[in-house]
Amino acid sequence: MPRSIYSRTMLLVGLVTFLLQITTFVIFFNQMALPTVRIQVGEFVDELQALVTEPQRLEENSSFFSTIPDLQLQPAKWRIPFWHFVEDELEQRLGKPVMIWEDEGVFLGGGRYWIDLPSVGGELLRIGFLTERKGCLNPPVLLVVLLLVLFVSMVSVYFLSRWLVRPIDELRTAVGEMGMGEYPKPLPEKGPAEFTSLVHMFNWMVKSVQSITENRSTLLAGISHDLKTPLARMRLSVEMLSKEQDRELIEGVVDDLDVMDGMISEVLEYARGGRKGKREAVDINQVITSVVDRKQRGGANIAWAPSEPCVQPLDITALHRVLSNLIDNGNRYSGGQLINVSLQCGSDEVRIEIEDRGEGVPQEALEKVFQPFYRLEQSRSQDSGGNGLGLAIVKSLSSVNGWRVSLHNRESGGTLARVQIV
Repeated sequence: MPRSIYSRTMLLVGLVTFLLQITTFVIFFNQMALPTVRIQVGEFVDELQALVTEPQRLEENSSFFSTIPDLQLQPAKWRIPFWHFVEDELEQRLGKPVMIWEDEGVFLGGGRYWIDLPSVGGELLRIGFLTERKGCLNPPVLLVVLLLVLFVSMVSVYFLSRWLVRPIDELRTAVGEMGMGEYPKPLPEKGPAEFTSLVHMFNWMVKSVQSITENRSTLLAGISHDLKTPLARMRLSVEMLSKEQDRELIEGVVDDLDVMDGMISEVLEYARGGRKGKREAVDINQVITSVVDRKQRGGANIAWAPSEPCVQPLDITALHRVLSNLIDNGNRYSGGQLINVSLQCGSDEVRIEIEDRGEGVPQEALEKVFQPFYRLEQSRSQDSGGNGLGLAIVKSLSSVNGWRVSLHNRESGGTLARVQIV
């Protein structure tokens, strides 16, 4: 069974049309054509019997008769129903089998069918008729008409299906764009009432989601931006204090301010995550190398070997942030152990995998960790659990760009983070 609604519509309507044509043909054949042919056959057989019983008519139509027993004839191979009915009618009247023969077209006007009938003198008389005589049933013509009607019906079904399915395809495309983080233009609200209502609700939903997202982003960005100013003043004030008064206290306050500043930066990043960036052709090896080098300078233990060039059009900034967050997450939960980064570049998709050697993630939490502010470590410690936005940013950026990101537990221990770029 075809999967697309267009193919299913074509198949269903085409099948119904074909069955309707067959049914119409059978009804026409049995109720109209067949009785008419039988009447014609009866009249034709009456004429044959009149010919062989009236000598005057034999003389008038002598060109159609032959008493030559050695005519080069052969049994008729293919005959229309008319001649089958003639054969049956003659057999019933004569009480013995009757054979219809055909020649090879030696007469002017083409080939003929021949029927052997006893004449009044007792001798066998062969009567010839042109093969063009068909009665009201002509199978080739009927077949052509049937196929022609079926062809016209299928062409009509093709355009009808396209007319019905086109709005659905437009709606499907718009839904796909929305799933990629974009906001499609309002679809035209026309067509059947049910579909118009559906499109109207979809357009309203797009406007509502866009409004909610923009308001959320504006709110988060505004709050985060407003918090940065007093934090900067507090940091400046603390640094101006004499460290000899209470050095440990001052350093602790500075560390807390750094953490708060980092959290605000991530909130700002998350608020901007729903916006799609500029796509550029780039070798993904270079992006990974850039991220790995920066993390290694910060003390991360990472194993990475560039592969063959893998050029793809994508948002470089988004990929850089996704990989950076995933490596930070792996480094945090593996306690600084070795992290392996690999790249597989295929024709259909590009796969980037980051493997750590931590304790892994509970199976039921493999999806939950991508939710904002969800943390496996419930103590809310920044050192052990981060602030809960790193993977949420990864998920948001991946969704906007059409990438797939997932976490998997390794059999040997630890977690595998996979990014699939299609």
